[in-house]
Amino acid sequence: MNYEELKFQLLSNPKVQEEYEKLEPIYQLVSSIIKRRSELHLTQKELAARLGTTQSSISRLESLKSWPSLSTLKRVADALDAQLIIQLKPKRKSISKFQNYSCDLQNGKPAS
Repeated sequence: MNYEELKFQLLSNPKVQEEYEKLEPIYQLVSSIIKRRSELHLTQKELAARLGTTQSSISRLESLKSWPSLSTLKRVADALDAQLIIQLKPKRKSISKFQNYSCDLQNGKPAS
């Protein structure tokens, strides 16, 4: 059984699917942090130095052993020369003029 088959099988359980959906946004965020750090050819130690913290703190962040605050995420984004964009999207199709509204936290303005 490969990964995709196992994932499909596990996600057929409604409780597993619910937990997966709860955690998916943080996994996507951490993946984007790791990807950006790699694009900049930075080690965890080098990123930590930019943030004035320790390599072990970056390791805990990237392995989800600690949940970062919004202010920490903003500092990480700045250290990685990246924008932190938080979005709210409706779970179901709804009629709303605010659908897919997002805010660019760097500038405090709606994201385009």
